[in-house]
Amino acid sequence: MGLQPWVPRRLDSRYVKEKRETVWYDRPYVPKLLFCVVPAICWRDIYDLKHVIGKPMQLSRLDIDGDRKRGAPGLREFQKAVDAEYLDAERLKENSQYQCQYRPGQALVILKGAFEGFTALFQDTFQRAHDDYAKLSVSVEILGRETPVELDPDLVSALRSR
Repeated sequence: MGLQPWVPRRLDSRYVKEKRETVWYDRPYVPKLLFCVVPAICWRDIYDLKHVIGKPMQLSRLDIDGDRKRGAPGLREFQKAVDAEYLDAERLKENSQYQCQYRPGQALVILKGAFEGFTALFQDTFQRAHDDYAKLSVSVEILGRETPVELDPDLVSALRSR
């Protein structure tokens, strides 16, 4: 039919004892629910589909955009929130599977955060019991003193020599 549905989904993980590792998987954010813009000409075909549980429902403009006067969010804000949560979970997944490619003493440049643009020297990687993924221990020169800083792996990049 040429329709492009949007299914809200989330990225979850669970620890599997037998494998001794965390397994990541996609699952629906709201089970049995999908959103789609359906042209009026296709409405009857969608309504009569054989394997659809429940019947399609038409949303009003207020449902889609939300009510700003009352502070009620709409579908668009829900979609932005779900997508942001999914991107955050993907970042967590990448960081949990991180393999350190830096050597102690290697110069790194900080890409984001309070120390953006600073040069740092890589010290070590570490992971505390309550951390979801390993972090980097680096030292940054601030006001003439070497200061230890903990950073996420995706916030630094190797400094390229010119």
